[in-house]
Amino acid sequence: MKKKKRILWFIIFFIFGSIFIKQSIIMYRLNKQYKQYSKQLEKTKLINAQLKDKLNEAKSEDHVEKLAREKLGLVKPGEILFIDKNRKR
Repeated sequence: MKKKKRILWFIIFFIFGSIFIKQSIIMYRLNKQYKQYSKQLEKTKLINAQLKDKLNEAKSEDHVEKLAREKLGLVKPGEILFIDKNRKR
């Protein structure tokens, strides 16, 4: 009878031990994924903030005026446009 109890306890211990080990492995993998996704989220938030700053800059009148002058060669009324033909682009 004692031998059967020992075998039963061994089987119970083995089952719970294997369940605990499997769950520990799963938790380790989930924690690792969580850390990776957290890092990725922080990088994405940083990129998003930088893009918002660029968008706000692009919407500013000063930026639009700068682009109009540099890219399109536009001038304000009363100004004279000088083009340096010796300047390399």
